[in-house]
Amino acid sequence: MESTTSTPAQVKKNVYSVWALPPEELTPRLKKLMEGLRSEFGGPEFEPHVTVVGAISLTETEACDKFNKVCEELKAYDASVEKVDTGSFFYQCVFLRLHPTPELHCLTNGNMTRIGKQEFGN
Repeated sequence: MESTTSTPAQVKKNVYSVWALPPEELTPRLKKLMEGLRSEFGGPEFEPHVTVVGAISLTETEACDKFNKVCEELKAYDASVEKVDTGSFFYQCVFLRLHPTPELHCLTNGNMTRIGKQEFGN
C-alpha cells in the first residue's frame, strides 16, 4: 500500500482595507463631486471613503478578529476637511486631507494600524 504524507492546508489570505464612510446625508454630494471630476479628468469609480488601513494581507478570521478587537476600543467622532489635495497614486489623484485631531491621530497612528501587525492580539 502506498503511503502519502499530508501537509497542513495553507490558509488562504486575502487583501483587506479598512474604510471610514461619510455620513449618509453627505454621500450623494460627494458622489456628485467625484462624478464631475471623473468625467472631466478620468479616473476610477469608487465609494467616497477615508482609508484608515490600506492593503493588508490576512486570513478572513484574522481580519475579523483584529477589526472587532480594535473597534471595541474606538468611539465615533466628527472629522472635518482641511483641504483638497492631489497625489500621484491612481486612487489618490484627488483626495481630501482631514483636519488633524487627537481622535484622528489615535486612529491612524494607534488603534487601527495594529490590524496589520502580526503581534496584534497575541
